[in-house]
Amino acid sequence: ITGTALSPRIKLYADPDRTDTEKLAMLVTGKSSDNLSRDDTALVQKAAFALLAGDGESISSRFGLDTLGVATNSGTTKDTVVTVGKQISDRLYVGYERGLKATTGTLQLIYRINNNLNIRAQSGEESAIDLFWTLRWDNSPFEKSKR
Repeated sequence: ITGTALSPRIKLYADPDRTDTEKLAMLVTGKSSDNLSRDDTALVQKAAFALLAGDGESISSRFGLDTLGVATNSGTTKDTVVTVGKQISDRLYVGYERGLKATTGTLQLIYRINNNLNIRAQSGEESAIDLFWTLRWDNSPFEKSKR
């Protein structure tokens, strides 16, 4: 632990050296990250957020982020994805996603053309450009006829 009492910096150490995910899993649960149950994975994720956020200002506000999230698809840390993002303007959002065991991440740019149309450009292991059109039912004649 380094830094000040108000802003400590915590670095995990293991001998032999392991990934940060593995170190945290062993510290919190006593198990390898490959052998964690869904509940154990949730516990490790909470511990990771506690280390990142601390008791004071959260890491997301410290770096000016609008999005900071951790999600898992199958309940194991190897499928865990960390997402960060920032709303640059009313129309432009920039985000980055990376799996804890992935070698590359994904950069996303989302631009709102109007209230119904968004374009998303994505670059990473898979690159794509998507166009999203949204129809809101509250403005449709179908919704009015239900009232």
